[in-house]
Amino acid sequence: MFRIVKDIVKGKVKMTVGRPLNGGERFLLISLFSRVDRVATLLVPSNVHPQLLDPNYDFVRLTSSVEANLELFTILRERFPQVDAAMPASWLGLAGCGQVEMGTTMRISPMIEPSPEIYALDTKSFEELELPKMEGFLKTQIDLCVEIQDQYPEMMSPPIIEGSFDLAILLRGEKLFQDFILYKDFLNARDSVHKEKIKKRGDPTFFPKIMDFATEASIHIGKMYKDQGINMLGMVIVNQYANPPIMSPEDFLTYIYPYVETVWKEFKKHRPTAGYMPPSPSSAKEISKYPALSGIACFNNYMFPQNEIGLTSDTYDEEMINLSKELKTPYQHLIHGKFLRDGTKKEIEAHVKKVCELAVENKVPMGIGIAAVPLGTDLSKIDLILESVNAYGVYK
Repeated sequence: MFRIVKDIVKGKVKMTVGRPLNGGERFLLISLFSRVDRVATLLVPSNVHPQLLDPNYDFVRLTSSVEANLELFTILRERFPQVDAAMPASWLGLAGCGQVEMGTTMRISPMIEPSPEIYALDTKSFEELELPKMEGFLKTQIDLCVEIQDQYPEMMSPPIIEGSFDLAILLRGEKLFQDFILYKDFLNARDSVHKEKIKKRGDPTFFPKIMDFATEASIHIGKMYKDQGINMLGMVIVNQYANPPIMSPEDFLTYIYPYVETVWKEFKKHRPTAGYMPPSPSSAKEISKYPALSGIACFNNYMFPQNEIGLTSDTYDEEMINLSKELKTPYQHLIHGKFLRDGTKKEIEAHVKKVCELAVENKVPMGIGIAAVPLGTDLSKIDLILESVNAYGVYK
C-alpha cells in the first residue's frame, strides 16, 4: 500500500511543478481520473505477433523460456519507447493462466498463439481438480512479471489474472455454456415439475460448483503473484468469455458478476479492475454502478459496433467522453487490429487526432490502447499513433 501512495503522490507532485510524468505515473493517474500531462498509451505485447518484431521468435520458443520473453519484450520496448503501459508483458497467451497446471493441455505451434486442446474436465472428474502449484507455464508467467517490473519500473506492467468464468472455461471448454444454461433454466423454472424435467437434462448444480472452484483458483493465482513481491497496483481480472455477444450484459451481471466481485474484493486495496467489454455507451454506464466494473478496464469501446475498416463511430467517442466526465471514470479508447492493419496512415492519424482533441478539450483523462497487431501490419503505423498522441493529446 505504501508503494501505491508513494507513486500517486510522486505523480501529482510532478504535475504541480510541471515535470513530465513517466509511463507508469501517467497511466496510474489516469486510472484515478486525475490530471495528467497527456493521453496515456497502452500496447498489449501478447497481441503483437512475435514475427513482426523478430523472425527468430515464435510461440514454441516463447512458451518455453522466461529469457526469450524478456529478450523480445526488450526489443518491443526499444522499438516503441513512448508506450506508457504494457500488459501482459509476455507472449505465453492463455498458456500462462494456470489451467495447464490444473490439467488442461495446450496446443502450441510456432505461428499461432497457444490455445486449449484438451480440457482438464475432459480427462478427470471435478473431484480430482486441485489448485495449481508454482510450476510450469504459470511459474514462467509469474517469473516474467517479476523480471519486467524489476527491469522496467517506469512502465505500468501489472499482473493480469483470469477471473472465475474464464478459468472455468479453460478447465471445462464450451460445455460450460451448456452448464450455465441448465443452471439458469433451473433457477427460473416456474415450479417443481419443470425443475425435475430440467434435472433429466443434466446436473444444474454443476455450474455453481465449478464457478466456486474457479473463484478460489483465481484468488489463489493472484496471491501467487503477490507472494513473489510483485507490485499488484492496477491488476486486471479478465472475464473475456463472459463478454457480449457470447453472453448478454444482463446474464453477466445477474449470474457471473457475484463471482467477479468476490475475486475483486480479495485484491481491492491494489485498485484492481475486473476487465469487461461493454457493447454500448449505455451498457458502460450501467455496469459502472457495480464496484468491480467501475475502472478503466471496463470503460472502453472494444465491443462497440464497427464499420467495414474496424472503426467505431465518432458518436460513441463523444458519448463516452461525456459519460467519463459525468461518472469520473477514465475512458480507454482501443484501436482495433483490423483498422491498424488495413487503415491508411492518413485515416489513422485523423482518427487519433479526433479522439485526442475530444479528450483534451473536455479535460477528460484518457488512454489510447492498441488492442491487437496482427500479421501483415506495418509497425510504422504504431509509431504514427504514438507520435499523434504526443502531437494532439497534450493537456493544456
